[in-house]
Amino acid sequence: STLSDGAAKAAAEASAAAVEAAPAETAPAPAPAAAPAAAPVAAAAPAAAPAPVAVVVEDRQSLESVLQELLVFDGAIGVALVDAQSGMVLGEAGSAGNLGLSAAGASVILRARLETNKTLGRSEEIADVLITLSTQVQIIHPLSQNPSLFLFLIGDKAKASLAMARYKAAEADHNIHL
Repeated sequence: STLSDGAAKAAAEASAAAVEAAPAETAPAPAPAAAPAAAPVAAAAPAAAPAPVAVVVEDRQSLESVLQELLVFDGAIGVALVDAQSGMVLGEAGSAGNLGLSAAGASVILRARLETNKTLGRSEEIADVLITLSTQVQIIHPLSQNPSLFLFLIGDKAKASLAMARYKAAEADHNIHL
């Protein structure tokens, strides 16, 4: 027997007991209607899966692969994704020595530039900050979707094309989804 048959039987027994316990001068309660026959139980359908909380996007590149692709131009040395407030490197690629320390210094430069813009009342966003050294070119590129993070790209000054380095930084900016 199914659970609903058991519940119907219990309800019928309780009703019959109430009729027997009723005083004689009252009219007897009508007999309970027969419980409807339970429909045959079909094979249980699989429960619907709950809606996902987050959907995995399969075509999204990993941060590591985006940073590796950023280095695919002549003269590229190293790249890092950096938190502008702390200077902490969140991801890196390439062979730049002491990239973490350089990235921390770049975060100080970016914060100073942002503070200067604020003091001057400029509401423009920074596209790139370019630094040229005797042997290197360095690009600080704040992410368009999250300006508190930036790409820090280092290239060999004698080999790297500044235009290509800036193009690759902008391309990586569009491919990073955090």
